Order: sequence, then C-alpha cells, then structure tokens
Amino acid sequence: MKKWNFSVFKLVKLCSVLPLLGAGACWGAESLNVSTSLSPDDPIYNGLKNFKKTVEERTKGEVKIKLFSSGQLGADNELLQHAQAGSNVGVVVDGARLAQFVPEMAIIPAPFVFKNYATLKTFIHSPVFEQWNKKMASESGLTALSFNWYQGARMLVTQKPVVTPADLSGVRVRALEAPVTIETIKCMGGAPTPLSWSEIYSSIQTGVVDAAEAQPTAVYGSKLYEITKNITKTNHIHLMTGIVVSQKWLSTLSPENQAILKEEATKNGDLASENTIAAGETMLRKMAEKGMTITTVDVKPFIDSCQYVPEKLGLSEAKKQVESVIN
Repeated sequence: MKKWNFSVFKLVKLCSVLPLLGAGACWGAESLNVSTSLSPDDPIYNGLKNFKKTVEERTKGEVKIKLFSSGQLGADNELLQHAQAGSNVGVVVDGARLAQFVPEMAIIPAPFVFKNYATLKTFIHSPVFEQWNKKMASESGLTALSFNWYQGARMLVTQKPVVTPADLSGVRVRALEAPVTIETIKCMGGAPTPLSWSEIYSSIQTGVVDAAEAQPTAVYGSKLYEITKNITKTNHIHLMTGIVVSQKWLSTLSPENQAILKEEATKNGDLASENTIAAGETMLRKMAEKGMTITTVDVKPFIDSCQYVPEKLGLSEAKKQVESVIN
C-alpha cells in the first residue's frame, strides 16, 4: 500500500510541475491545453474562451479545452517541441515561430508585405497557405487548426518620438527570437534585443530595452502606457496567428471531433479578429487619455528601408506566391 501511495504521489507531483510531460496521464487523451502569451483581457483570449465553450458543447464534452494566458504554460518554442512529440498542447503562434519548420511562413510577418487585415485574410484562406500548412504537418508533425486569429497592426512603442528610421538609431527594441523579426527591427533603424513578451514590462522598466513593437491590444494588456511615452503607427506588420497543435494528437480524435475543432477555430478566429480591430482603436484612445502620444507618420521611408528583407532571408519566391494571391 505504501508503495502504491508513493507512486500516486509521484504522478500528482509530475502533473503539477510538468503538465506537458505528463499530459496523457494528467488530462486525458482528448483534452487540449492551449497556450498564449497574451493577457486574459485581450480580445484574442476572449475568443479562445468562446472557442473552448463551443468545442466542448459541440463534442458533448468529449474534447475538453484548458486555456493558459500570459505565457504561464511555458515558452512557445518549448511548447511547440512538446506538440511535435505528440503532447496535447496547442500554441497560439505566428509565422515567425513556424518558419523553423516551413521557411515560407516567415513572409507572413515580414515588414510591409500585407497592407491590411483584408489582404492577409485573403491569403490565409488561399490554396497557397493550405499547401504550407500541409507541408508543416508532413515535415514537423504540427498543424494549424486555423490561422485566422488576427492580433492587429504592429506599431513602435518608444520613449522618444519616431518619425523616420534614423530616429531609432541606437534604440534597443524588444524582438521575438526569429530572423524575420530581428531583421525587421534592423531595417526600421533599431537594435533588436531578443526577449519573451512576458518580460517586456520589467525589461523596459529596468532599461534592458528601450522600446518595443507590438499591436495596440498587446501594448494595453501589458500596461506599457505606464512606462513609455509614444506610439508610432507604422503598421509595419499585420500580425496573424493560429492555433497550432500536434498532428499526432489530432489524429487520435474522431473525424467528427477533428472537424469540429477546425470549424470552431476558424469561426471564433474570425470573430476574435473583428473584435481585436475594434478594441485596438479603443485602446489607442485610452492610452492617449493616459498621456501617451499617438502619432501617424509617413511610412514610405520605413517601407523603402525594409525592401531588402525578403530577399535577404530567402523569401523572394514566397513573396511572389503571396502577391499572386493578393494582387
């Protein structure tokens, strides 16, 4: 009896300390743990809550969704590795993260490739993107339930005003640890400093970095209006993300439940995207009321400065594929 109790104790400890490694034992084969770096009050997270609700209702509880906000489940790249191994984890990520598996994906968050949400949405629903998603599944074991979770236009968040790329000279800007993001900050004039988003507030506060680039909902959710002064509406990236899961785990579900997951991911992604656009404008106004200066600038100098990025990163062909869809 003592030996059995000890084994149970070890399992409980494993489930509490390493939820992913013990996923099968702790959550069951038809549960999905969804992670995002966004805060609980972000429109995307609210969309995930509705995704959870509708999936559980339509599958009659056969598929359970557990949500984790603010990066509390772990770093995105580590979670993607767990998903590759077959764990029941879903990660809300963009093309910059996924480019390690499908290099073409990096063109989606490349600077000034997409003019707005409408063109981005058109591409995400195209046969070209579907081919990339299938390639990711076959070569990495990962697949996107849907990739239509729009987080908004990314802008510069700085202490001093920024009008041209020269104004970012010497400014340390937080960067995602991905070549396309690092090169984007370089071409816009800044000095990229790789950090996880969960560290952004303390890093600006302590001077590890001077600035950030992000969409309004993320800036507001992380309360950067408390420690920064300016938002410049460069709209250099229109950030589209998806819920990426293990193809191996997904295949353990019935065809009906797989279809429900994908349908609800798409439906709720569209709703969350529209809510994000509306919330972004509201949050910009609120941050202006809190003392931030919101500036619209001529983005042509930034566009001209960043034209070389696709070619440098080997994305010229991917860019042509995008343009064949959206133009």
